[in-house]
Amino acid sequence: MPKKNVDSDKPDKAEPTSGEALRECLGAMNRNLVEGLRTADRLQRDASRLVQESARLAAELVEQRREMGRLRDRLHRAEGRRAAREEELRHAHETAERADRAKARFLTAASHDLRQPIQAAALYAHILSGTVGSNPAAREAADLLQASIDSLNGMLSGLLDLARLEAGAVDVAVTEFRPDGLMRRLAQEFRDSATTEGTSLHVHPCGVVVRTDARLLERILTHLLSNAIRHGGGCGRRVLLGCRRRPGALEFQVWDDGRGIPPDARAAIFEEFHQLDNPERSAAKGFGLGLPLVSRMARLLGLTLDLRSQVGRGTVFTVTVPRAALSPEPDRRLTAAARAMAAVATSAAATASPTDRMKGRRVLLVEDDERVRHAMTMLLKRWGVQVTAVGSAEELAARLPRMRNRPHVVLADHRLPGGQTGRAVAELVRSRWDVPVVIITGDTAPERLREARSIGCRLLHKPVEPGDLAATLGDVMDP
Repeated sequence: MPKKNVDSDKPDKAEPTSGEALRECLGAMNRNLVEGLRTADRLQRDASRLVQESARLAAELVEQRREMGRLRDRLHRAEGRRAAREEELRHAHETAERADRAKARFLTAASHDLRQPIQAAALYAHILSGTVGSNPAAREAADLLQASIDSLNGMLSGLLDLARLEAGAVDVAVTEFRPDGLMRRLAQEFRDSATTEGTSLHVHPCGVVVRTDARLLERILTHLLSNAIRHGGGCGRRVLLGCRRRPGALEFQVWDDGRGIPPDARAAIFEEFHQLDNPERSAAKGFGLGLPLVSRMARLLGLTLDLRSQVGRGTVFTVTVPRAALSPEPDRRLTAAARAMAAVATSAAATASPTDRMKGRRVLLVEDDERVRHAMTMLLKRWGVQVTAVGSAEELAARLPRMRNRPHVVLADHRLPGGQTGRAVAELVRSRWDVPVVIITGDTAPERLREARSIGCRLLHKPVEPGDLAATLGDVMDP
């Protein structure tokens, strides 16, 4: 019988007992529980922080919403104020536009109403001047009357020129020409006025051909010379109109050795009605329209206008005009006989009377103002013109079928009774004859010029100078 292992019933000391395993399991569980409690505590603290942060964010969100509401309210109020300001600005703009329109209507009406009696007075003065004979008192009275009319005419003409320039209703005809003749005409024109002021006038042409509008350039230099003689001249003073050659240009210069212009006044002198040395607003010193006209005409032609002055020593205005692309010098080979013939021809043309061509011609006059109609009729008859005068478009319509002879020209006022205008007169006469029409108006609105051009009529503004009337009638009459 095999021997029984006596050690088989004894526990193995290397293996843990069930009690020890239980204790180890309980220890592990205890450690896990402690760690779980710690984790739970951390999670609770994190959750608490999250709750606090959420509460803070919620409070900030509520405050931001309140702030947005306040901003929205302020924005609405600002929009309301902006809308109110825009409404105020719109109302102010409309008020200003209404005021401008009212001013324009007033100026137009006042100008027309003033020009009517001035026109009649100018015509009567011209007629009177030719009848006073050698009576010194009568001659003086006639001259003073003419001077007063010329003063009023100058102011109204200046206003008209400004209105036309502002409206862009001035035609520009650029040509190439030598300005020597123009400068000599200005010398002749201003010689007497310079002498009256005690000023010596000197003009020095240079024979260079320029490229610009000759008529507007002459008007620019006319205003500059008039300004220099009136404000820069005086007893013993000198005024000079000359020119200097520049690269590609010719610089016209008007010098005076008068009192000069202070630096702080050099911009203001180009404003309408601004004068430095005329506080009493004497009409003999002009009306402050010459330099503004010069500035606008130079800008229209693209010319450079400059001013240099020293107080107590004098002033020079310069106008720079482009030279012609090929600027020929005067022909030195011209013989003395040819020059003499040219001088005789020029002299004959200058002395020919513009009224010679009108003798025996027929003029149909339509003018509602009795004084102007009578004075115009007297003047035309003195020129040897046959005149048929009526006072309205209705009277013209009644007489037109009975008229046997075609008039050479129609002279019509713009504003006629019954709301009729010179345009109606032109259409009425041209329905029977193709006749040139000259419209005379005291209305300075630029629309009158555009309207006259649109119907192929010439336009003259009251008061019309007899010389201008004669020249215009001579131009438009058939040969």
